[in-house]
Amino acid sequence: MANFTPFTKTSINIIETIKEAAKDRNIKKEEIDFDLLSVETLIQSTKHKDWTIIDEPVEKIFDKKTIKSRSFHIKQEYEITIRPSQKNRMFENMHMSISSNKTKSKVVAVFKEGTIFPCTKNLAALLKREINYKKLRLGILIGHFEGNLNSTLVKLSQTVKCKTPLSKEIKIIIAQSPGAVLAVDDSVILHYEEAQKEKNSFIDGVDADELIFEYLKPKKGKNGRNTKGEYVVVPEPRTTYASYAPDLETVRIEEGEDSVKYYSTVDGYIKDVSRVISISKEIAIESARFSNTGSIDTGEDKDISVSINTQCSSEDAVGSGVSIDVKELDVHGTVGSSAKVKAHDLSVGEQTHRNSQLEAIENAKIHLHRGKLKAKTADINILENGTVEADDVYVKKMLGGEIIGHRVIVEEITSNTVIIASESIEIHKISGEHNKLIIDPNKIESHHDKIEEIKAEIKTKKSELAEIKKEYEKKILEHHKRADRIKVFQKRIIAATKASKAPNRADMLRIKQYKSETQTLKEESENIKAKENEIETKNSELNKFYEAELYAKVINRDKYDGHTQVIFIDTKTAQEYIMRPDGVYEKLFLVKNGDEKVISY
Repeated sequence: MANFTPFTKTSINIIETIKEAAKDRNIKKEEIDFDLLSVETLIQSTKHKDWTIIDEPVEKIFDKKTIKSRSFHIKQEYEITIRPSQKNRMFENMHMSISSNKTKSKVVAVFKEGTIFPCTKNLAALLKREINYKKLRLGILIGHFEGNLNSTLVKLSQTVKCKTPLSKEIKIIIAQSPGAVLAVDDSVILHYEEAQKEKNSFIDGVDADELIFEYLKPKKGKNGRNTKGEYVVVPEPRTTYASYAPDLETVRIEEGEDSVKYYSTVDGYIKDVSRVISISKEIAIESARFSNTGSIDTGEDKDISVSINTQCSSEDAVGSGVSIDVKELDVHGTVGSSAKVKAHDLSVGEQTHRNSQLEAIENAKIHLHRGKLKAKTADINILENGTVEADDVYVKKMLGGEIIGHRVIVEEITSNTVIIASESIEIHKISGEHNKLIIDPNKIESHHDKIEEIKAEIKTKKSELAEIKKEYEKKILEHHKRADRIKVFQKRIIAATKASKAPNRADMLRIKQYKSETQTLKEESENIKAKENEIETKNSELNKFYEAELYAKVINRDKYDGHTQVIFIDTKTAQEYIMRPDGVYEKLFLVKNGDEKVISY
């Protein structure tokens, strides 16, 4: 603890005065403190050429324009007593900190959670003194730019409970000057990147009329004055991104006061070449791996074509675990393990790994397939123990594996192959054993779904028809009950007519209404008949689906060797009809023989 005789000194910078005193006495500045004896505020302006003392807050004497003027100057001179530092027992449990914004035009005092205020009637005055003390240590003017600080402190002293820790922090503004407004540098918002972050996708797929990019114009700032009394000069904003430009064939712009917005005019993916923003439909990359692209997901609804052409034959073009979802995909290479590929149209020039999963909304063309493929049409050179599910399948050579489709053509099957179809299987050559050619429409997902759809439609139509019939029968019963009464009205009308009298108007109206009801009931009866016909048509359609195996055929352009099973499975009963043909049977099909079904040729 430092020990020296206190002394009085005039200062315009208390911080520097304390530093000098510490240096002269070879002690730390933290060991020195001060007491404020008096303060004078001096100003200088265009009207006050010499330094002039003012007794009121500067903001009460001058307007903001004057205070923010470069020619306006303000400073304070303090008379202080320099003394050894001592612990403030009054506020030893008060945890207060002072913070300011970047330009030091706004200063806030924060009383932290757990602060304990002393019990005293003069708390507001003591708090003001403590705040001034901290402001002076930070070089902030006292007595100026304080706004309602005094009344705020009075209110605070009346609200807080002494000797009770604060349950949450309290913030109050202790100084706020006509500060500078900082300039805003220009910037860009890459909206398309934000949209792609969740997808972890290499390609930034966008839709037509999507906001993809935004240029935020620079904004000039305004000079001002901080709470230290210093004039703050704000530098010009930096312009860094003004060179960005759109390709007007694929991008349109909307310019506003604060920004320029770029919208895509077509769907595709974003290209940024030399700061020219455009939308492209095609992209070519050397490989798709987590290390360089991550997954590629634009969705088949965006018209984007991706071509992958690897230069290294030892590496997969589509790496292990990568997911790809684009409109068109052309892979000049291999598709690796656990890769998931989805496209509207898909082409793989080499091979697919056995653990890969591929889906083509329309067409798939693969050289050597070992994985799982689902498509509308599939064209495969070699199928080696892989699986294919498509409406139409063409395979040049099948080495094991399984095909499920409506119509399947295989030029050559070897051994241990399974082909399941709903309409036709065509084989050109059999060069192995243990093969199964199966006609089983129920195994075809779309066929099974259609049956379930028709059954649901029939059920709904029957339920609706039952309700309509119930209401119709009620109406018919009521209508028939009124028939005798209507005959009375008719007789009265005939009698009146014979007597050359005008028929009763009410009788005429009842007859007219009855005839209208009769016509309505006739139309409802016709509607019921039409709905019954609809159900009958649907039942016929369902029966045709149930007998789909009777319309299917197995064709072999070669001859059977007795080791290939040809199986027809009854769609409705799941009964199997099996044959091991030996010799030439160009067409095999299932026919009805009385109540039984047999394989014929």
